[in-house]
Amino acid sequence: MNSREIALTGLLIALAWSVHYLMRFTGSITGDLQFGISISFYCLIVLLIRMSLSQASIVGLATGLALATATAAPFPLANVPAHMAGIVSCKIAADRLRGEDGSLRPGAVSAAVVIATASSFLAFVLASYYGILSFPELARGGAGIVEAIADGRIGLVGFVIPSLLKVGLPTMACSMTSLYSSETTMQQLVNPNSKIQDASAWLFTT
Repeated sequence: MNSREIALTGLLIALAWSVHYLMRFTGSITGDLQFGISISFYCLIVLLIRMSLSQASIVGLATGLALATATAAPFPLANVPAHMAGIVSCKIAADRLRGEDGSLRPGAVSAAVVIATASSFLAFVLASYYGILSFPELARGGAGIVEAIADGRIGLVGFVIPSLLKVGLPTMACSMTSLYSSETTMQQLVNPNSKIQDASAWLFTT
């Protein structure tokens, strides 16, 4: 990754952080439902920038650490493995779905983001549940969930199913909607011959 790609990566992580932080204030509108819109933002990093798996892992780690400071989740550190899994899985899926010319069709982009969303959700709920059990001092109360898990009143299945209904499925639906909203824009984003695909030309043209 060159300096301009690193700058673009930082910008997208900052956008993901902002969205992640602001979503904590939408409870009066969405009720118990939560939408992880930030996943769509940070997936753009590996969709726009061709990088190695090790670089994607480092970017995922940095993203997870950043979003852990913006979350309202009962176990904030669960964001680290969750978003790391999201970025790495999106990168792997996108690489496998690219055409011979390196381009990605809109459907392939959507598939990569859905895979990232599912991977991130799975890593998040497992890390949250076992994190609360192992390190309750690092958790913070959320409607008695921390105490209920620590006391054994809520098991893994009892934690996963409500999380899937209130967070996982709404996030996946939101990601699908946002990515299908403009097929033309997506084609520009993922076409290697597009000016937008060239991060330096897109962000730093003078």
